[in-house]
Amino acid sequence: MSDFQFDTKPSPEVLAFLGAKGLTPSFHWAEVSPREHAFGFTVAKATKLDVLSTLFAEVKQAQREGVPFDAWAKDLEPRLQKLGWWGKQRVLDPKTGKMIKAQLGSPRRLKTIYWANTRSARAAGLWERAQRTKAALPYFIYSLGPAKRHRPHHADKAGVILPVDDPFWDVWFPPNGWRCVCWLRQISHTEADRNGGVSDPPEIEMKEWANPRTGESVWIPEGIDPGWHGNPGKNRARTQIDNLSLKMENAGTHSAALPKQVIDEFWRSKTPQSYSKMNERVHLPVAYVPGLAEKLKAKTPLVAVSSDTIAVKVGKHRNIETEKFALVQRVLEEGTPIDRGGSQGLTFWMENEGRYWVVAVKKSNGGFLYISTFFRSGEQRYRSILERHGRWEG
Repeated sequence: MSDFQFDTKPSPEVLAFLGAKGLTPSFHWAEVSPREHAFGFTVAKATKLDVLSTLFAEVKQAQREGVPFDAWAKDLEPRLQKLGWWGKQRVLDPKTGKMIKAQLGSPRRLKTIYWANTRSARAAGLWERAQRTKAALPYFIYSLGPAKRHRPHHADKAGVILPVDDPFWDVWFPPNGWRCVCWLRQISHTEADRNGGVSDPPEIEMKEWANPRTGESVWIPEGIDPGWHGNPGKNRARTQIDNLSLKMENAGTHSAALPKQVIDEFWRSKTPQSYSKMNERVHLPVAYVPGLAEKLKAKTPLVAVSSDTIAVKVGKHRNIETEKFALVQRVLEEGTPIDRGGSQGLTFWMENEGRYWVVAVKKSNGGFLYISTFFRSGEQRYRSILERHGRWEG
């Protein structure tokens, strides 16, 4: 069996992680940060969109259909050769402006592309599932994978048991380096006790690393390869708005149709449920309304909602399931706006199939739009509010 074949089919979270990515052309791996990797598919030296889009499509298909590496590479190699992305070639380094001899496609590079994307996608999927299931399985245990030798810092972490939301997993979330085969297993209280109980968080030693492409110096944990110092799932949660902006840029259009579609699919999936249960506050795109942005003089048409707001509204108003946030777009487009004056923003009221929905939008000090509340109201209150503002036509 190939070292690059997974025995289990990917979860919906894994496929969603890959599917939500845009394309990020780059010349050198160090030009793309771990945070950017969470929402952009990139391959070093794959600067042409036809090459990058082909690689991305094949990676997604391999994950979706469980294609092992050998079969994947055999099919992909001639296609990349036809596109001219194979072997060593002289190419222009955009940073230096000089022609250099660089390795483009090769069997070894295909192994790296396949491994890096499948491992990071599965890591992100594990994180999202853990956020939903941590009440029953509240801990991760660090485990070593099937390798003859392990990096010393990785071997030292074997058997570490910590809560799912412990800050340790913000950085030590496998894979922690190129070809790292370490993994995390989510376990119960009982299994944690059986394995010695919760660990004292290991001290995270830091080292300074100078990025060879940007010149920037950053501090990363000792024992983790540069570029792998992060948690793919958490990085993705933090960058949903960036992801959407990237999709718009890649599409090459100013139409509002694409972001609206992406947002609608996002809220009708199970993914937002995990964000509402995170200890860390994140902001997620919930609507795209150019007219509203113009009216409120906002920096972008994107409207965000915080995971805190989701948690409160879903918990307090039991008739609002997470997927109901997909209605926010319609309420902001079709609802009746009530100007609350000053810096309070606008409140939108909308009747939909005998139900009455309310969304309040504010503009942050930084100029971005966010919803401060979302709930279902009764007809009497709906009529009262509209009558008070001269909007009732019944």
